[in-house]
Amino acid sequence: MKISFQVATPEVDTPLLPSAQGALGGNLRVLSDLGYEGVDLSLRKPRDLDLDAIRKEVEKNSLEVSSIHTAAIGFQDSVWLCHPDEAIRKEGMDRLKGSLDVAAFFGVGATVGTFRGRLSEGEEHERSLGWMRDAIREGSDYAAEKGARILFEPQHRHRYGNNFIYNAQEGVAFVEEINSPGLGLMLDTFHMNIEDVSFSRSIVDAKDHLGHMHISDSNRLYPGAGHVPFREIIDTLRAIDYEEFLAIQVRMPPDFQTSAALGIANLRSLL
Repeated sequence: MKISFQVATPEVDTPLLPSAQGALGGNLRVLSDLGYEGVDLSLRKPRDLDLDAIRKEVEKNSLEVSSIHTAAIGFQDSVWLCHPDEAIRKEGMDRLKGSLDVAAFFGVGATVGTFRGRLSEGEEHERSLGWMRDAIREGSDYAAEKGARILFEPQHRHRYGNNFIYNAQEGVAFVEEINSPGLGLMLDTFHMNIEDVSFSRSIVDAKDHLGHMHISDSNRLYPGAGHVPFREIIDTLRAIDYEEFLAIQVRMPPDFQTSAALGIANLRSLL
């Protein structure tokens, strides 16, 4: 297993995103100097990005892109895949497909967490469930055509309004319902600590669909700052022959460099 850290592309500027923001080149140099092998790229306007320039910057720092992250699309622009406004849903699908184009360019998956939006309540609930399913199905089919995958993320309830798919078992059921080669799962240890009964059981249950792991501790800080049992998690990932990245996605007090340094040191001690 290799270790990466989440960094935003330059157009992202939102305090809601637990990601290093600002100058991409400088942030990548920090990761490279600390011994990271990869970077999760969090983007907002995928069609405006100079992908050749980004790839050059990533390679210059001896890194590789580990996944494409989409949460800033919702956090900063209030664009969601599931929403009562059809215009917002259409914009969301365009941004999702743009993100999948970026993912295909780098040969990785695109994660969908909060960007999925939320289900409506009351009489509109069933209709909104259809919007959610249709969006993920359309996006997954597009991903498969491009040689990429949506990596759908279970998240704890009420996380920025999340009210759909809370734990690994629900995520597996949803992925198998959509039944597309363009759809898999990402698990996040922060959300798992709240919603999943057992880290090891959830990882084993998700093994056939698991394409990425987000790593943070129980307080959303670097691994080692809380009480998540990372030894158990890594041992279980080894047992299922997981060979993808462990991507650190955390809040960063006191600062990015300190969090990145402590995060990789603590994970390396377990690998």
